[in-house]
Amino acid sequence: MMDTQLALLIARLARPAMFPMRTAESQQLAAMTTETLCCGEHRTRVLINENRDPQAKNALLLHGWGGHPMMLSLTKNLLHARGYRVYMPFLLGHDPLAPACCDFTCQCQLLLMMQKTFGTFDAVIAHSAGGIITALSYWLGFRFNQLVLLSAPASFYSLLRHYLMQNHVAEHYLTSLCAYYQSRYPVPTALQTESLYTFNAARVLIVHAKQDRKIHFADAQQIQAQLPNSQLEVIEDTGHMGILSHQRTQQVLAAFLCATNADQDKGKNYARTY
Repeated sequence: MMDTQLALLIARLARPAMFPMRTAESQQLAAMTTETLCCGEHRTRVLINENRDPQAKNALLLHGWGGHPMMLSLTKNLLHARGYRVYMPFLLGHDPLAPACCDFTCQCQLLLMMQKTFGTFDAVIAHSAGGIITALSYWLGFRFNQLVLLSAPASFYSLLRHYLMQNHVAEHYLTSLCAYYQSRYPVPTALQTESLYTFNAARVLIVHAKQDRKIHFADAQQIQAQLPNSQLEVIEDTGHMGILSHQRTQQVLAAFLCATNADQDKGKNYARTY
């Protein structure tokens, strides 16, 4: 029989507290094209910033746990201005029009369905737990050419450990939580590895806030160690949520996505601080 505290943790993780949407964000959402996707028993809206150019590349913006797509509206504008067709889904269970319980491992269904429905994504920009969801989906066949990780945890184990710390829960529950999710994920070894980010052919930019209190900066360094050809940019004067709207974040994103020679820095591993 499952421990009561463990059962409560699992239930809370499957139905996170949602960040409220600002009035301006709600107005922007209402003006966007939307498409509803069904993923098994779940359905959710995908916000689409269309580009009629048949040569336009697809970009996916993925919000964090408890967040919503409009948190990435500045990045959406940046990508659209550079000719991308931009897709912004609500994570499963996060859409206020279709609230439901849905844990981390089920989110991979969403990314695989988006790939099947809209085609391959050239660029993926993922915030926080969105980075873990992207990495787990990669193990199941989700593909992309460029990836930007914004304050992402270094592993699934690290994500759960941070969650327990923030909620003042004893760390001995970590092993049981990991075992529970391993029983639900198609490739359980992916949840165990400390080298989750294995994107051999993709260009990767890691952007992390030095003052992030939710996902520690050490996680960014661990991700960079997993990806020898990645680029790490450190934003000094902001935190976990502030990184999404920080001016320097937008600048480094623009520089990364507009690079004219994808192989220019191949083989180099470096970090910069702003």
